[in-house]
Amino acid sequence: MKRTNTIRTITEVGMFAALGFVFDELQGILSKGIFVNGGSIGIAMIAVLIIGYRRGFLPALLTGLLMGLMDIATSAYILNPFQLLLDYIFPYAFVALGVLFKPMFDRADSKSGKIRWLVVGAIVGGLAKFLSHYFAGIFFWADPANFAWDLNAMNPYLYCAIYNIAFIGPSIIFTALALTITYASAPRIFACKDAAKTSEGNLNIVQLVLSSIVILGGAFLFVFYLSKYIKSFSDYHDNGAYGYDFDPDSMVIFILGLFTLILGVISLIKVFKKKFDYETFFGSLSLITLSSWIYCVARILRMIYKKKDMIKWSNTYIPWFIASLVVLGIFVALFNDAREAKLEEK
Repeated sequence: MKRTNTIRTITEVGMFAALGFVFDELQGILSKGIFVNGGSIGIAMIAVLIIGYRRGFLPALLTGLLMGLMDIATSAYILNPFQLLLDYIFPYAFVALGVLFKPMFDRADSKSGKIRWLVVGAIVGGLAKFLSHYFAGIFFWADPANFAWDLNAMNPYLYCAIYNIAFIGPSIIFTALALTITYASAPRIFACKDAAKTSEGNLNIVQLVLSSIVILGGAFLFVFYLSKYIKSFSDYHDNGAYGYDFDPDSMVIFILGLFTLILGVISLIKVFKKKFDYETFFGSLSLITLSSWIYCVARILRMIYKKKDMIKWSNTYIPWFIASLVVLGIFVALFNDAREAKLEEK
């Protein structure tokens, strides 16, 4: 793989991992009262599957691992290293097994055929995730005294299967539907074109300024909120288990700042190589801003659900919500203009 393609793949992996983590946070909030022992219903698996069907198995595996690491970085309840692996590290990484059907997807010569393999990938990836949670339940959480839904008398093996399939089953269905809708409406998302058209002429000042602004903005967000994130550390011990918490807001912002910084550096390199692409640039910024906006929605929903921290809800998340939405609208409009200009050139 060419170096430029490798850099672009790494950037996409980071962005999809961030987006998947935000989806995971959102679905965790919405399912909090239903699955008291952990688990949530949602479409976070779609981040692993899209990058996988777009770039291949290894990028999908890396995306899943990053999502697990970000989940741990927010908060974790750890009994031992094996439980840590099965509950946090492996689940989304195992979703990448659904990408093993990418060769069949690529060879399918009809839209319905490609959608069929996307659905198969969602099912296989979801079942692999189920197995990770299931074995974690059997080995570490099979105490009938802590069973949910008044199922304390049930066989632990059966209970672990029912409990985990209760949230993973609907997640598979929703993910398959989301993949189907996404491919039907925007199939280009699943295809990557790494060949960049080289522009002629002198160095483009506008591209240079845009890249520099993104670098400075990303660097500030990364450094400032990383320091806040480190300072927010706290830990606790509970019946032999070790857990810890960080400020999730600072974590999300410094991660998105890092991705913004990477995007800016890559864009600056492309400016000097005269391979800058407005469509990719504004599309990437749109994805980063979308991740921020979705996370903000998730935090607002959590505040409403818990009915507390209403001052922070109004003073922090409402301005965040409005600003992200406005910036997202601007980037999407610029992305559409760049795409239309490229189509006109062809």
